[in-house]
Amino acid sequence: MGAGCSSAAPDPAAVAQGAEVDTVAGPQPGYVYLSYHRADTGDQRGEGGDGAAGRIRDWLTSKGYVVLMGERDDDADGGKKAAGVQQGPVQVWYQRMQRAVECCQAFVAVCSERYGTGPEAHRELQLADGASGLPLIPLWHGGPWPPPDVHVAPLLSHLERVPRGARPLCRTVLEGVMGELLDRLQAAGVMPAPNAVDGAAAAAAAGRTSAYTSDVEWCFQPGPEDPKEEDYAVVKCYTRQLQEIVDRLSLTVRPTVLDLGGETFSGDLPQLMLADAAAAAALSAAGSPATGGTLLLSRPHVTLRNGCIKLRQDQEFRILSPGIVLDQISVVTELRQAGARASRKKLSTTGAAGGGGGAGGGIDNGDGAGGVVGYGAVYEMGRAMVVMAAGAVGLRAFNCQFTNHGPHLALWLASGATAAFHECQVEARDGGGVWVRDAGSVLIGRSCHLQNTCGPCLQVEAGGGAQLAACTLANSSMHVGLAVGGGCRVRADKCMVSGNQTGVSIYAGATVELVGCESTSNTLAGVEVREPGTTLTAIDCKLSQNSQSGLLVAQGGSARMTSCGAGGNRTHGVLVRGEGSFAALRQVTLSYNQQAGLLVNGAAKVDLVNCEAIGNKMCALIVWGAGTQAVAQDCRFNTNVQAGMAVKDGGRCELTRCAVRGNKLPSEVAGAGSWLGTRQCVMDEKPVVARGGAVQELLPEGKGGKGGKK
Repeated sequence: MGAGCSSAAPDPAAVAQGAEVDTVAGPQPGYVYLSYHRADTGDQRGEGGDGAAGRIRDWLTSKGYVVLMGERDDDADGGKKAAGVQQGPVQVWYQRMQRAVECCQAFVAVCSERYGTGPEAHRELQLADGASGLPLIPLWHGGPWPPPDVHVAPLLSHLERVPRGARPLCRTVLEGVMGELLDRLQAAGVMPAPNAVDGAAAAAAAGRTSAYTSDVEWCFQPGPEDPKEEDYAVVKCYTRQLQEIVDRLSLTVRPTVLDLGGETFSGDLPQLMLADAAAAAALSAAGSPATGGTLLLSRPHVTLRNGCIKLRQDQEFRILSPGIVLDQISVVTELRQAGARASRKKLSTTGAAGGGGGAGGGIDNGDGAGGVVGYGAVYEMGRAMVVMAAGAVGLRAFNCQFTNHGPHLALWLASGATAAFHECQVEARDGGGVWVRDAGSVLIGRSCHLQNTCGPCLQVEAGGGAQLAACTLANSSMHVGLAVGGGCRVRADKCMVSGNQTGVSIYAGATVELVGCESTSNTLAGVEVREPGTTLTAIDCKLSQNSQSGLLVAQGGSARMTSCGAGGNRTHGVLVRGEGSFAALRQVTLSYNQQAGLLVNGAAKVDLVNCEAIGNKMCALIVWGAGTQAVAQDCRFNTNVQAGMAVKDGGRCELTRCAVRGNKLPSEVAGAGSWLGTRQCVMDEKPVVARGGAVQELLPEGKGGKGGKK
């Protein structure tokens, strides 16, 4: 097993590299020991695992924790053996492991199928179990629960595991499980390490290009209980009038349909079974009862290939069973009669920069009633063309087309349903795109296009989750490309968000991670983050050519950007406003925006390190209003059309080792209470001080404290 036996180094970068250095006695704040089986969850190339342990490490590192793991324990099985007892190097490994466990604040056991089959796990667990006050957290990766090993089960079976639901980590979304693990760590008093390196910095120290990985391949593979791909099952339809469905269910090939009992049927159509409305309603375990005209797929492990399912406006395709596969299937709602959209109207649109509106303000959180949804779009949220509404439902879709011509949702995942889409397309010009809601409901999308919708292309609420890779969310001209609220967690890698009212809207305590994504050419902000507890992490992203700010952080939200660019936006590159709002920018370029590179106001706070603001038509940095604060280190505010900096009306700004050069106007500090402190900075011109402002030159760090005058 991988055993998590990195040396317990106090330097996080050294830990990431597996370097061995002397440890500090006693538990260290923010240190987490990760124990795992390397053949199950270790590195894919070097150890033959699925890489889950590395992804867990990267996620925790990105949150500020120091993770002790990652070395192969070759010395644990490479020493000499005498009378069945291993000697020599194993003692060195055991001492390292013991020091690492003793200095950690929490012990996480990644329980995979073969976890605990080696003696290393027994030693680690026994040492952790014997440590006074050390939280022991089992993280269920896969295999049976609890682990069957007689040495491991007594130590773990009585503990509350992560995740709490019925699916292990290997069958769900990483972000949701990691959020639960984070809650467990913090409930035990294990907070991020003070002054820990950023996740991106730790990744760079370890020779990785990013602290994040994007691996959703497992979602598209058959599960351990699924039949072989060549096996088909019977499709059953329950409706009052069978002909209404038969007329609209046309397969383009003549497949062989094989149910799991071995009975074979051939023909243009799968076997259809007719039942009355009462029987159909009884089979509908979740959501509104199925009525006449509902196509129910209630047999597990059904595969449909190469066909088209056509539905009337009042029909739906409801999936109620696990193991469903759609391969090159089109699901289409027929066009409505002329004039049917007469009820459609535009609502007053409140822009993101104006402080109102947004997905969080107008979205119907869904009690089944129809909804009027922010930004000026009207559509029904209480029904959908395709409904998945049961905790046991699991769908895999390959090269499928979902086209909804009705005023309702195209796809609705509820009550713990899951779906994995590969190279699929969803369109709903008069309705919403995909709605994922309720705890356990998850959408996985790879190389998909969610586009041309009246409502959000993708909306995740009420505890749902999503993970996207190389997807497009485009052309929701009256709404949001991606809307995430209700405490949900969403991860997107290398996705394009464009042509929407707002690109990405995050609100109501949601957590979103964007890696290598681009949000461009949206009518309002590229990304907006609102309300306390709402967080954005963006790495290697580009927010450009939006009609308002590239990034808006407001109403107490927080954002962390690393190695990103915000350029060419028609207002500001980044706008942070409102008490409690916070943004941390690392290696971010703010360039050629029509107004400021970064505007901070309304008692918000920002922290910049190694950033650059160039070519903006207003100032590079504006700090405006009482209680507003900005701290910048090693930044460059050069060649902007107006001033490099403006501190106004009570704002406070502190610069350390920054350069302010080549701007057309001198920096300005104006208004009572406005303060600019500089430390080892280079500025072409002295700032203009007016109306009670103050400029203070500070001593270098370590020579008189942060606030001392030179």
